Amino acid sequence: MPQHLGEPKRSKYRLLGLIGQGQFGQVFCAIHRQTGRLVALKNLEQDRFPTHKFLRELRFLLSLQHPNIVTFQSLEHTPTGRYLVMDYCEGGTLRNLLTEEIRPSLPHSIRLVADVLAGLEQAHQRGIVHCDIKPENILLHVHAKGWTACISDFGIARLSQEMSQQDGPVGSPAYMAPERFYGQYSVGSDLYSVGILLFELIAGYRPFSGTPAELMSAHLNVPVQLPAAIPVAWRPIIMRALQKLPARRFHSAGEMLAEIRAVAGTAATGSQIPLAQPYFLATTDLTECPFQPQHQEIVHQQITALAVTPKLVATAFCLENDSESVTAPFETVRLLQATQHHLWQQTYHADWLIPTQGKQPSVQIAATSEPVEHLLIRPHGCYVVTRRSVGVLTSGTEEVGQIRQPTRLAPLAAWAEDCLTTIDPTGRWLVRLPLPTSSEGRCLKFLRLLGRQGFQLAASIPLDQHNNGNQQDGQTTHLLALDDRHFAIVTAGVASTASLHSSGEETTGTQIQIMNRRGNPLGSLWVALRLRQMVLTSTPYQLLATDEEQSGTVLLIDLKPYRVRRLWVDSTPQFLATTVWGYIVAESQGQIVFLDQAGRLIGATTSPAPIVAMTPVQPHGLLLATWDGATGSLYSLDLRLLGLDLVF
Repeated sequence: MPQHLGEPKRSKYRLLGLIGQGQFGQVFCAIHRQTGRLVALKNLEQDRFPTHKFLRELRFLLSLQHPNIVTFQSLEHTPTGRYLVMDYCEGGTLRNLLTEEIRPSLPHSIRLVADVLAGLEQAHQRGIVHCDIKPENILLHVHAKGWTACISDFGIARLSQEMSQQDGPVGSPAYMAPERFYGQYSVGSDLYSVGILLFELIAGYRPFSGTPAELMSAHLNVPVQLPAAIPVAWRPIIMRALQKLPARRFHSAGEMLAEIRAVAGTAATGSQIPLAQPYFLATTDLTECPFQPQHQEIVHQQITALAVTPKLVATAFCLENDSESVTAPFETVRLLQATQHHLWQQTYHADWLIPTQGKQPSVQIAATSEPVEHLLIRPHGCYVVTRRSVGVLTSGTEEVGQIRQPTRLAPLAAWAEDCLTTIDPTGRWLVRLPLPTSSEGRCLKFLRLLGRQGFQLAASIPLDQHNNGNQQDGQTTHLLALDDRHFAIVTAGVASTASLHSSGEETTGTQIQIMNRRGNPLGSLWVALRLRQMVLTSTPYQLLATDEEQSGTVLLIDLKPYRVRRLWVDSTPQFLATTVWGYIVAESQGQIVFLDQAGRLIGATTSPAPIVAMTPVQPHGLLLATWDGATGSLYSLDLRLLGLDLVF
């Protein structure tokens, strides 16, 4: 890697990753080493962004302080370059929302445009014309009510009192006002670009497309044609913003914003733009697949957790083929089930997803004194985690569909207080954290696991030593092992005075504190949402989570670099699972939604009874437990047979 792409030497910031490549340099997600504050570092390369342009953008940023404009914080000089330290927007760009499958619903689209106009009004009042309004330059904060839009990249901005003639057209042709192709600009040029944004958000496409030359001709000569998808109430605003002559457009961002608020208030009870569900407007139908299980087993106790061991090769199996007996090896997986105080086991053919012993039910293998919280598959076996203990299931030896040695639960650790516990993917160390109600104090305990023989205490660190007391405001809900060296403490209900709204009101959300296994903090990320369920995905440092207050979506959270993305599922998810090909989201009443790794909906199905647990069987299986209040079923599904829009 070239030196200029690496982490700035002697910097106060630790880089979390590259988040963008602009016209004049790169943008990094970074965290302040001392305070843990998250920032964006914009590297402006000398050869592409000379000093006079650098000082020009810096001058503009210093004069602009507004909730809808990305705020400049400081300047960072290092031997490898110069960096603008700016607010970080975890929601990515507006372009990320404009996908083929879904787009923001009308209320949220209008609110995003209103945010852009509010920011432009501030800039125009300071005599600054942005000159490059487009989705890529609109950054997003994610919060409980949707998104807040912030204008970024004033690299080609101009002062309104300067000469109106530029050195040729500079900007994005798809969003440029007609006069901009002749090097001219004004406040109206930005409002024309906002009109294109409004058109695109509502209709799903831009009014003009083609090559730069074709776009220039269209902006200059072709009248705008409004599709039926644009409601009648919003057509006059779009038509006025997209007038060819600047004098016929809105005279200011404030005037256009007032008109938008007036139209929004006509459809609502107040003058403010409504922010209501749903977040997204679906542009494709969700394919409902028939529920076709490979196998169904009746269970008489409610299952609370499921886990599947890695594949094993059985030595022999008698297979009927055209009345001729054939001997062949086959792969199996062991399905482990937890009920309130018991553990059960069943062996399945890995590819067929049916039990190796025909219709025989699952076998009870152990009992627990506490309800099972998690079944964690690790190299040394399956760890059984409760609030007050950890044990490991010793693996039996299988041959010809029979277990030679019985599986048993070997205790590893026990404590007197309720705790959250996690074990790293290699099974070499364990971390436990007492819940806030514990009397022993909030100390992280690091335990070195010694295989199946027990553990050794490695460290005990007071939690409040590093978190500045912030986590005392909320409730710790998850302890996650991110890899063999790092873990995350997730605390919901943490207050933050850093408001995303102009009202300046205090908001609460979820804090994700990253630490290494020595107990050293690496930084804290704050999400303006109350996260509920949460699982790690197959992508390193990525989480799939649900929002406690809102339904219809799930959240894809990247920790390195930090990003938060909403995925539309059109349900109220309670169960999450991740696979090598995507995500499985289920609600308790039975609907199951499948998404690929890009977050696109690829199908759905519905179980015949309420769901209580599920786990995937890689790469194409799903095991599902249901319960109707008296009896339940354990289903195995081959997803290849559901007709999903996915190649396995």
